[in-house]
Amino acid sequence: MQTGVVLTGGGARAAYQVGVLKAISEMYPDWAHPFRVITGTSAGAINAVAIASGGGVFRHNIARLEGIWSELTIDQIYKSHSYDILRNVSDVARRLITDSTSEKPLSLLNNSPLRTLLEKEVDFKALKTAIDEDRLSAVGVNACGYTTGQNVCFFQAGKDKANWSVGQRAGARTNLTLDHVMASSAIPTVFRPVKINREYFGDGVTRQMAHISPALRLGAERVIVVGVSANHVCFPERPRNTPMPGFSQVLAHVFNGMFLDTLDYDIDRLRLVNQLLELVPKKKLEESGLDLRPVHLLEISPSEDIGEIATRHLDSMPLVLRKLSGASGEAYTPGSSLASYLMFDHRFCRELISLGYRDAQTQAKQIEHFFREE
Repeated sequence: MQTGVVLTGGGARAAYQVGVLKAISEMYPDWAHPFRVITGTSAGAINAVAIASGGGVFRHNIARLEGIWSELTIDQIYKSHSYDILRNVSDVARRLITDSTSEKPLSLLNNSPLRTLLEKEVDFKALKTAIDEDRLSAVGVNACGYTTGQNVCFFQAGKDKANWSVGQRAGARTNLTLDHVMASSAIPTVFRPVKINREYFGDGVTRQMAHISPALRLGAERVIVVGVSANHVCFPERPRNTPMPGFSQVLAHVFNGMFLDTLDYDIDRLRLVNQLLELVPKKKLEESGLDLRPVHLLEISPSEDIGEIATRHLDSMPLVLRKLSGASGEAYTPGSSLASYLMFDHRFCRELISLGYRDAQTQAKQIEHFFREE
């Protein structure tokens, strides 16, 4: 039974995934690759290829990944000087007003430092070797085509894995490169889209409604999903007085809808399908010709609101971005949630890693049962 892991998007929030994986690696210190199928979206794609391109011991790969996140600075991800940010913002405004055409992609931030970091830290030759030696079955990176609107899982796998196309979802066999990862992690309007073959691609969450599906199509029969949303434990309170929402508040909900809510919906749908399949006799399923089977799912998500954690570290953000996001260090606001996606600061990341580690330890029995199941 092949095991898969789905690492979702969320910008700097993806540091939480490292803590979860660290706890799993300590539970099984001698394992090479506990996951045969690895898929990632956005910053989760960065974690996915980092794990897949490491050495032969999973615990060592996670320790190396933790070291990167724990020492991370914003300057390693995007140019954070006020001059660079304002120049990009003014360039976007000018091109929108003049309707000028240019081959230069539009973006509010310049994330060329991220490419430099990944060139140093990710070994795609090692990823290929892991698949060729059958230590891994498949690695997938999700991105959205800005011309077709299609969500594409670019995957590298053994010869038995085929391409697929279902409506706005597709899978394309390829040799994964840095361009695929940069495209998947290109947050809409914030980072530059990347041209792959004939089309520009951006963040995989843009039109991703089926986060778990690529892992299943690549052969996973049981899946651990590591999310970055605390929606299941943090419920919104309706205020007595409702002020006019600002631009940053609206944008925060747009980002949360893409990065957080669609995953929750996908998980609920998979659980419902599992429950329905339990009610249908196996013989009836075989007679119907439907290729449906229960999928053992384990979800691990934050037990605390990451937006509130971000409030404690707003001083690490460039002043211009703090103003644009509407974040305030005095109290939690939707702007704090928006800022959390771009808060690539080691203090914030370390706190998320610790949270992920604790949450995974809390679910240690469920994790043991997940890997023990035949």
